[in-house]
Amino acid sequence: MTRTPSTARSAATLHDVAREAGVSLATASRVLNGSTRKVAESYREKVEAAAERLGYTANLSAQATARGTSAVVALLVADIADPYFGQLASGVARGADEAGLVVTIAITERDPAREVSLVRALRGQRPRGLILAASRTTGPDAAGLDPELEAFQGMGGRVVMLGPAPDSIRSVAVDNRGGARALGARLRELGYREAVIVGAREGIQTSDDRIAGFTHGFTGAGGRIRSVVRGGFT
Repeated sequence: MTRTPSTARSAATLHDVAREAGVSLATASRVLNGSTRKVAESYREKVEAAAERLGYTANLSAQATARGTSAVVALLVADIADPYFGQLASGVARGADEAGLVVTIAITERDPAREVSLVRALRGQRPRGLILAASRTTGPDAAGLDPELEAFQGMGGRVVMLGPAPDSIRSVAVDNRGGARALGARLRELGYREAVIVGAREGIQTSDDRIAGFTHGFTGAGGRIRSVVRGGFT
């Protein structure tokens, strides 16, 4: 006759920790969920020791409620399969790890309406920071992004945007227009007389800036743009 394996011991709860430490549930919560209210050092030590003995893992949702924020940083990228965004995500994850934070990654698929929806959903999870690294777009579908970012900042969250951003948002700017203009001028200096530009669909700000900059630099030096071919990213 075979014996049925016993049920694994259930995970320790905050109630278990409070009982083990001999303190109130509120005190245990203040220690482990990061409340701004002060707790006597003697009680803090008891709670932390009890949590370690029981193998207690803090509830991130409870921490977010207690602190008004969490130890999570949200990163929005256009396509994680794209090597550019993959490397960017890797760098963000390493930096967050050094700061004791965890990264949540969401994919916009270069859809401005989806980006707005994701920011709204993430706002409810109270991440400490929000990094927008997806391709910037223009048009009516992107109009709802600024109010969502303002609401997120109003809750105490921090926002960083890669590329052009409103004055109220911290940004890491790349001069796509200037770089492309210099490239166009340099190619003309090297003797190229005509060029075909391949770019993303109209409305992707990075691509639009590069096309405009290259056209300016190349034609300004006497070159001719034969055509501009736009399409999706591959």
